[in-house]
Amino acid sequence: MSSFDLNSINTALNDTGRASSGVDFSGKSLKLDTEADAKPIVDAINQCSDLQFLTLTGNTLGVAAAQAIAKALEKHPELKICRWSDMFTGRMKSEIPPALKALGDGMIAAGARLAVLDLSDNAFGPIGVEGLAKLLQSEACSQLQELRLNNNGLGITGGKLLAKALSANPIKLKVFIAGRNRLENDGAIALAKVFQQMGTLEEIAMPQNGIYHPGVTALAASFRHNPQLACLNLNDNTIGPKGAAALATDIPQLKNLRSINFGDCLLKSKGAIALAKAFKDNAMQIESLDLSHNEIGREACMELVDSITVLPDSGDRLTRVVLAGNSLGGAANKKTMRDKLGGCAELSDGEGSDDDYETDSDDEEEDDDEETDDDEKSDGEASEDSATEDAQHTLIDNKFAESLDTSDVEEVATDVGRFLSNPTVENLKVLGPNAAEVIDTHLQSIKDPESQIVAYVEATMSAAGLSPACAACGDIARDMYRGLLAAAQRHHAAAWMLANAMLRALTLIKSENKSYQIRWHLPGCYAVLGEVISQPYFPAALRDTLQFFIRSKLPSLPEETRQVVAKCPHLTTTRT
Repeated sequence: MSSFDLNSINTALNDTGRASSGVDFSGKSLKLDTEADAKPIVDAINQCSDLQFLTLTGNTLGVAAAQAIAKALEKHPELKICRWSDMFTGRMKSEIPPALKALGDGMIAAGARLAVLDLSDNAFGPIGVEGLAKLLQSEACSQLQELRLNNNGLGITGGKLLAKALSANPIKLKVFIAGRNRLENDGAIALAKVFQQMGTLEEIAMPQNGIYHPGVTALAASFRHNPQLACLNLNDNTIGPKGAAALATDIPQLKNLRSINFGDCLLKSKGAIALAKAFKDNAMQIESLDLSHNEIGREACMELVDSITVLPDSGDRLTRVVLAGNSLGGAANKKTMRDKLGGCAELSDGEGSDDDYETDSDDEEEDDDEETDDDEKSDGEASEDSATEDAQHTLIDNKFAESLDTSDVEEVATDVGRFLSNPTVENLKVLGPNAAEVIDTHLQSIKDPESQIVAYVEATMSAAGLSPACAACGDIARDMYRGLLAAAQRHHAAAWMLANAMLRALTLIKSENKSYQIRWHLPGCYAVLGEVISQPYFPAALRDTLQFFIRSKLPSLPEETRQVVAKCPHLTTTRT
């Protein structure tokens, strides 16, 4: 017979985050493009009299479907939990901001007060945060307790935008999850300032973000302002000895800290010893500790074990201690560690194996006075493979510049190159009456798909910018739009590349490439776009994305450009 557990029942009854009523469409792999596609979800929402939660994980939403769902949400102020991870598979990154904004507007209109918002595993990058910004700054998130943004490809720019949104209307979060986002030092430092304002965090998880000791030091300083912090995960960042020293100074003030994961952080022996001293001197009540794969020497590992087992209750308190992948010494050492740690010890990578990381000489500790190359590496020295998404755009722009010099048609390359570098009416006329075809032929010689799309966009903008001064140039630009869209269709997953390139060229998002230059006249570009955007051949998703950003950024555009937009209603409103 099962036992009667009064404490468990009381916990369940007092758990205000526990939602008993709602709509769950998780894992159905639905592809929702249109309002009609979204009807099953809309009907379920409308039929739910007490919509405490809405789970859409594992489906894929387009803008129109999101707008339909958002309309249904306007009738549900009771909504508390939104679990929307893995919700945009196969979508252009540029589709996601308007979809997120629509969903957010629906909840804002309803007067909802969210407690949990999970958007993990949606690779929307920095521009996705723009779609979230209004929601995060609204009253709908004023009572938000959990924000989960794991694996969103935010990059440094996205981290800064997120910090800005969160600081505009300070939220008292309890849980913040943002792993695998390449936030790096700048993103971490920006978020550390927000954490300091919050003061309510109980769990922070930021693994795999390329953070080095400057970012770790900023985070450590922010932790002390969150006295209820119980769970801390910085796995697979480069904390190093310097970062460990900062953490050792600040985390002892966290009397509720129970779980620490600093695995794979290049602590070295010096960093491990600093943490061990902090644990021991402050009698920290650690229950779970992961310091695996940190190149920690034998003696330092023993100091760690001693530091967390010095209190008499350690046998009952410790649940998991992971030191696998470090230099633990011989069998006698491991036996001593296991005797002290008991069943919570995880000293080997393989179950039942003692194949730990060993140095060439276990009797010699590594020289911890020398920082690792990784620890000293600046943000600007990241390799192309590990670069942030924004940095990769810079690399792509540079590749494009190089690719213009490698055309199979020498004479055409010279003429087109002259026009692209100096887009004047005279240089465009040199290309003759079939200028659009000449430019298209030249650009097809670029092999890298993303570089080619960037080149097509910039060439099209260069011609369109001349349209106010030359009607024939406007005709060429309109023809080039067809070539641009055809080029995008030739490449797999090129839709988001095209959207990003156009948003940059129209100054609707900022380029991280400091050498990126706007060589075209923007009012002319907007005028031509206003003519082609409503044409049947223009992709609906790209149109929706451009309209969303133009509406959002309109107040910040130059006066002349705003006047053009005012005369082109299709730039902000979809044709019915």
